Amino acid sequence: MEYFSSECLARSAGPGNQLISTLIASLVTMHCNMSHPSMWPKDYGPTALEIGLEPYDFIVIGGGTSGSVVASRLSENPEFKVLLLEAGGDPPIESEIPGLTYKVFHTEGDWQYKTTSNQLSCMAMQDESCVWNRGKTLGGTSSMDSMLYSRGVSRDYDYWEHRGNSMWSWRDILPYFRKLENFRGPNQFNTLGTKGPVNIEAFWSPKDDQNMILEAANELGYKLVNDFLHDDYSPCYGWHYGMGKDGWRMSSAKAYLSGEKGNRPNLHVIKYAVAKEIGFTKNKKAEKVSFVYNGEHNLEAKAKREIIVSAGPIETPKLLMLSGIGPSTILKNQGITVIKDLQVGDNLQDHARVDLFCKFSQRFTQPAEIRKLDAIFNQVVHRFGSYGAPTLDVGGFINTKNSSRYPDIQFAFIPVANISDYARHYKETTLRGLVREVRDTDKVIVCSVILLRPKSRGHVRLQSSDYREQPLIIPNTFQKDVDVETMIQGIKQILRLEETETFHQFHAKFIKVRIPACNNERYRTVRYWECYVKHMSNTFYQPAGTAKMGPSSDPNSVVDAEMRVRGVRGLRVVDASIMPTMVSGPITGPTIMIGEKGADSIIEGWKDFQ
Repeated sequence: MEYFSSECLARSAGPGNQLISTLIASLVTMHCNMSHPSMWPKDYGPTALEIGLEPYDFIVIGGGTSGSVVASRLSENPEFKVLLLEAGGDPPIESEIPGLTYKVFHTEGDWQYKTTSNQLSCMAMQDESCVWNRGKTLGGTSSMDSMLYSRGVSRDYDYWEHRGNSMWSWRDILPYFRKLENFRGPNQFNTLGTKGPVNIEAFWSPKDDQNMILEAANELGYKLVNDFLHDDYSPCYGWHYGMGKDGWRMSSAKAYLSGEKGNRPNLHVIKYAVAKEIGFTKNKKAEKVSFVYNGEHNLEAKAKREIIVSAGPIETPKLLMLSGIGPSTILKNQGITVIKDLQVGDNLQDHARVDLFCKFSQRFTQPAEIRKLDAIFNQVVHRFGSYGAPTLDVGGFINTKNSSRYPDIQFAFIPVANISDYARHYKETTLRGLVREVRDTDKVIVCSVILLRPKSRGHVRLQSSDYREQPLIIPNTFQKDVDVETMIQGIKQILRLEETETFHQFHAKFIKVRIPACNNERYRTVRYWECYVKHMSNTFYQPAGTAKMGPSSDPNSVVDAEMRVRGVRGLRVVDASIMPTMVSGPITGPTIMIGEKGADSIIEGWKDFQ
């Protein structure tokens, strides 16, 4: 670096060098302190190798969005000895900066799943399949997601109870949302929690792009709301709140496992611990977990009370099937002894999205790299700027069928600095067409149309009985025609923004993406959009439902309303896998709520046995 050469330094009178050195040292310190190792639980793995593992009361598999909650809440009781097994390590520093979220993708902290091709979605992507980025780190996907906080709406949970899941109505689960929330904003109806561990606040990002979207939506007659945290917001546009604090990310691991919480003497956390199998007694009680530490050491831990699987909607069904719990025919085909025949891996749902690309003119006075450096500096030093949010903190919710307050479509808006970087998963022909439409003077916002309540169902299956093999993900996205129809109606609604005077003032318009397979269809007709949806669809990174919660009368249920796995003892699933149906919004908040409710259920179940 020539700037630090002796020739360069010699031109300074002295104090300048000292000031620059102090600035650099301060920036490095700030950078390291974003995610200092002392923030996170100490890895108990080396100690386990040295002295072995004594039996624990509870073993939690997965330190992600729900698992962090469960391990923390159980270990609040000093009488409970808890072991938490996490397949990854500490969250990377980049995950702390909201605007660098996507830089965590495709790293060792990402499972990097790929879906199978079904000719119904993701067809413009490489290999005609989608990449499902999922967190392989403490905090799980809450350490790398969009940070958007939502509860869903009351009808989501009332429907769960209506389908036979007692104590899961909106009235029943509301206390658990309030328990997790530390809401820092106008609490108009006093329904939001203000003393919980999860900090929820407005994003710290510029307002120009937001104003363009909101003013255009207002022109179209949409109600503008201050947040999406109450039950009467749809149809509307407005402001999102996020899981963050003072400009940094607030993952579930940071909320529940940082500092003293993660280093209690009765809580041991083993990182880089990949579970291979859950072992059962002859009476079908879950008693032990076999796992591999650091990719080479085979270890085993025993549980005296319960084993809780919180590995997420992909790894949870995989582990259950490897352990003999799943569809008997599939397990037998893999040579796995069947412990319990259950529909594990079925009922897979996802918030599928279709991206539209809006460009508008904006004069830049600085080169792109200088703008990027300025933005990073402002975020690190002042915790404000374009890196203060992973998306625009405005969005919208609508019902495409009527004016109901029960939304079936969400709109999200993502500012993109480099269209080539954002669209790197597209086939080369699609990528070239996008790049050709964008000039250096254009600013681009990706307008995502998100399907909130899909009717299509997919499944997760084992590729083999080898724990190192990723499972097969067959999402069946848009298998049901009604999902395609709903998505097209959502696309038509977001395109109306282009008709507004606000968009005209910014010279904003939607880019026609050139997809060879759709060239024969007239632009913006229903047949064109049917083709577009098949090719340009992707995931909003929110799968759920693969260990379905339901009553005993439901042949597809895997767990009961207490999240206990049916037909065995001492085993629960506590994560988004249990969702019978999707909630109407980002699922990170509801997944943490499931962790809170699950932990409470476990504690309640053992209160007479302490």
